[in-house]
Amino acid sequence: MGTLLAGGSSITRARIRPPGAVSEISFLAACARCGKCAEICPRGAIKIAHGDDGLGIGTPYIVPQEQYCVLCMKCVEVCSAGALRAVEKPKTRMGVAHIDTDRCIARTDDDCRVCYNNCPYMDKAIKLENRKYPYIDPEFCTGCGKCEHVCIASPVKACTVSPIEE
Repeated sequence: MGTLLAGGSSITRARIRPPGAVSEISFLAACARCGKCAEICPRGAIKIAHGDDGLGIGTPYIVPQEQYCVLCMKCVEVCSAGALRAVEKPKTRMGVAHIDTDRCIARTDDDCRVCYNNCPYMDKAIKLENRKYPYIDPEFCTGCGKCEHVCIASPVKACTVSPIEE
């Protein structure tokens, strides 16, 4: 679901914004659409929105399944418009991960800890229930997307990251 204007028309689809992004409405107003954040991103995780994004056209976003954010904060450093603001890495909230228990390989009684072992905040953002079943603690999840990126469930990932709802 996108951000809505009065009358219910959508101005942009929901996107995972780079770390330090201000609220979506403020972000859309502040972002200079200069692309510097995408240029400096060392992993190429930041993409720039195109034609079908309404007022979001030209703004940066992240697709974790394609590439996750390492929280290097270089994008924040080059944002002179104020759309991205400095935030401590553990306090970053770009989105929140969810685990579909019907798709999770560990939940089918196979051994899998891929998301858990790769989480930069292991035992905080992703924890294990009964030392086997991963679950997300949204209080600590940064939304970096590494869990989604590395999830081996196929053809549909069991771990996905959604933008923070405002």
